[in-house]
Amino acid sequence: MSVATLGQRLSARCLGVLPARLRTAGALTVLFLLIGLALRVYGYLRNPSLWHDEAALVLNVLGKDFADLLGPLFFSEAAPPLFLWVERAVVLLLGDSTYALRLLPFLAGCGALLLFLPLARRLLSPAAVPWAVLLFALNDHLLWHAGEAKPYSIDVLAATALPVIWAATRGWNLPRQLLLFAAVAPLVVFLVYPGCFLLGGLMLALLSALWRERARPRPWLAYGALALSVGAAFVLLYLGPARAQRNLQMEACWVAGFPPWGRGWWAVPAWVLKSTLDGLCYCCAPAGNVLVVPLVVGAIGLWRGGERAAVVLLLAPLGLALVASFLGGYPYFGGRVLVYITPAVVLLIAAGVPPALAWLLARSRWAAAGLVGLLLAAAGTVAYNTAFPYGRPDVAAASRYVLAERRPGDVVRGNAWEDNYYFRHLGSGFIAEGTSSSAPVGRLWLVVIAATPQEREGTLRDLAPDGWEWVRRREFYRTTVLLVQAPGATAQARHGAPGGPHE
Repeated sequence: MSVATLGQRLSARCLGVLPARLRTAGALTVLFLLIGLALRVYGYLRNPSLWHDEAALVLNVLGKDFADLLGPLFFSEAAPPLFLWVERAVVLLLGDSTYALRLLPFLAGCGALLLFLPLARRLLSPAAVPWAVLLFALNDHLLWHAGEAKPYSIDVLAATALPVIWAATRGWNLPRQLLLFAAVAPLVVFLVYPGCFLLGGLMLALLSALWRERARPRPWLAYGALALSVGAAFVLLYLGPARAQRNLQMEACWVAGFPPWGRGWWAVPAWVLKSTLDGLCYCCAPAGNVLVVPLVVGAIGLWRGGERAAVVLLLAPLGLALVASFLGGYPYFGGRVLVYITPAVVLLIAAGVPPALAWLLARSRWAAAGLVGLLLAAAGTVAYNTAFPYGRPDVAAASRYVLAERRPGDVVRGNAWEDNYYFRHLGSGFIAEGTSSSAPVGRLWLVVIAATPQEREGTLRDLAPDGWEWVRRREFYRTTVLLVQAPGATAQARHGAPGGPHE
């Protein structure tokens, strides 16, 4: 019995619990696709509070004009200039609500999923496509990034769109294909920071086709145009916005993403291995590092099956990011900065699943079931986190409460960047973290964000003016609101505070 036949039989057994009309690979693929889209819509409409780094980026979009967004950013933030420009344009057109600010990443997340399906069908066997769509559609980190005002969802869209364009234009003559990518390259470089790695992988993947036409000058001229387009865009980005945004505080946060030369050269290979496995785990949580075995099987299978250019296209961006980390240019570790390799990781894992399942089934059904369990762990993670979302400080609800109860003349003071967004319309009525201001007169609302009640209590005591009376207090998730009142204020100022000083 052939490996392919074994793989298809095992897939049929795994799907036997489903209704008959859903047991075909095509129907299952569509089902996963629809679930993935529904989860992205749900995450967007759920509209959770802004989180710390997201709020920092949003405040740049709201507080800087298009020219200023090309320079240093507030709060040591970093983001591609074209992404910031599009976000700024959306704000000018649709307003500054969280729905408007998260619209671009949400659309990018849905678009990446829709593009991923035809890409998987072009590169993978029919038995592998449902696994690929499952791992991509029900990917916890992709769902998270599709619902936040950060550029990582756009990174994934670019990492999916470029291979789709490459696959769709393989029938073109080479100069025409190269000139198309030369026109697209500046957009990619300025829209996503890993764009130079994605385009570098593309250029490496096209070398084999270029060599086959080495006797003709036009392909070489077109390849030169592509190289010039990528190189010029990268230099402009590197010498402009990227250099302006980089600072010592940012580098301190990225220290784990660069080789640990200080520990000796012998520590570097272990760091490379750990960082790579952590990156795979981030891209295919929670078992991506364990699924490296089917990933390798899938890469070898595609290479032997004649898809060598596709393997280079998928894997080279990760290798280029590693080279960049050695040069001190881009962090390399298991986190958001490597999320752009998710399409490649998922495709290669899925490519290796049918042969790996067939090999395991011939030896141990339990081992085959274990691999299926690892693949389904991603769906389990998403199901759990959908039912019990990760707890962000509920600053949105806290701010609604304060704005509803606040009287004219009341001042609000916060201790986090999230407060700056939610009280952005108060002007001088809001005191941001780290800013000096004359002591308010009358009543002061303190909105404190911290992980534990003890931390919030300590911050409240630090922020409350000495001798002021604690009038009203209300708790939200990881957020405490406290109303304090100056000495000598009238009793009427406390009217309506249920239950005395605490609520």
